[in-house]
Amino acid sequence: MIDYRELFSAGAGFEAFARTGLAGEVAAVKAARAKLAAEVTDELKERVKQIQGEYYLLTAAELWCPDCQRNVTAMQFISELQPTVSQAIISKSRAERSLLPALALDKVRIPFTVVLNGRFEQIGTFVERPQKVVNGGEAELQAYREGELLQETVEDILAIIEKNRAESEG
Repeated sequence: MIDYRELFSAGAGFEAFARTGLAGEVAAVKAARAKLAAEVTDELKERVKQIQGEYYLLTAAELWCPDCQRNVTAMQFISELQPTVSQAIISKSRAERSLLPALALDKVRIPFTVVLNGRFEQIGTFVERPQKVVNGGEAELQAYREGELLQETVEDILAIIEKNRAESEG
């Protein structure tokens, strides 16, 4: 069985992760942060602030990856709005050694986030891109590649947390 608590403890914080890249990669993270501040609605911010309980986002990511630059930044935005949601970032190679066999994956697509409850039990995953992009067409993919649709990443993570909350209460 996988020890998510240990893996989470081995992960880096977002600020350390965001400094590991080349100048253009670091700039892409800063651009994503600016877009998030402008794009995320007040209603979504309030939903994030209403999260009750502790949650952990164990994220496999590399800063050279454009999907990671966007989505890991969006997940960090959640942590900044709601301190009971923490994120730790591990390398793709660590995820391949730990998560790939434990979760019976064929490969680790990054970013790959395991959403954990307060007991470090898996309650969901986020893989590579928000569902709106995965299920959408060329227009959604193009908007995503241009740095739009960051709000959808926040919504996808929030949906996992809200579903878990509803199930644990019901």
